[in-house]
Amino acid sequence: MIASLRAESLKTRKRWANWILLAILLAWIVLLSYLTFYLVIRLSPHSIQGPVPASVLKRRLFPENYLPTVLNAAESIGAAIMLIFGALSTSSEYGWLTVQTILIQKPTRLAVLGGKLLGVGITVVVVSLALLGVTALASYVVVTVDNSSSSWPSWEVTLKAFGALVLQLAVWTSLGAFVGIAFRSAAAAIGGGLVYLFVVEALLGSLFRNTPVVKEIFKFLPGVNGGAINATFPATFRDTTATALVGAGRGVVTLVLYVAIFTIGSLLIFQQRDVGGS
Repeated sequence: MIASLRAESLKTRKRWANWILLAILLAWIVLLSYLTFYLVIRLSPHSIQGPVPASVLKRRLFPENYLPTVLNAAESIGAAIMLIFGALSTSSEYGWLTVQTILIQKPTRLAVLGGKLLGVGITVVVVSLALLGVTALASYVVVTVDNSSSSWPSWEVTLKAFGALVLQLAVWTSLGAFVGIAFRSAAAAIGGGLVYLFVVEALLGSLFRNTPVVKEIFKFLPGVNGGAINATFPATFRDTTATALVGAGRGVVTLVLYVAIFTIGSLLIFQQRDVGGS
């Protein structure tokens, strides 16, 4: 498994697609979550309509609120990026026709996939650290340029938010890895995963969130449970975010179960199925 982990780490570093995905994720945080929003507030504050005035709303960009900002990004663009990364990490071997070559070497199937999934998990932690670091830096720049003052969250709160961030990104990455193995095609895995994320979780979830019967089903979805965890890290100003459908404790347990289910499912499929079949 160690040899497989080393090989996967090398492939992860050398694959340009992974660096492009990371660049898109970090650029989204800096350019859209911070720069664009700050410029709109400074240049056209009257264009912002809502119960919170622009002078107060800009505090969303300050260090006191950088944790809610990064967690909200994990629900949307972060989920999509990590799903794609997970799908590429497992389905690419089928597209390259290298999976058969790997398996005729000494490592067992369990060792090969175990090392791959372990490498993917390490990448999730690294990406989470990069997200927190870039978001913290962006918030510091904004509050400095604005000539304002703001306090940073405590270390205890930051560590809890980091754990929530890692857990959510791990769910979407493990889902991507699972569908990559199940479909054995990068295009099918990414397409199917993104359709679920944006159609089921985002579109249908927002439309039927308060429908009695459907709402009970949505309580088991990973996005809803991730949102419940994020709700425990609210912004310092009055927010209009929808009430979470489940509690944070249930959200943590549900997401841990999803990671376990996707991981075990990947191992079972890879262990039993003919990798050379269509």
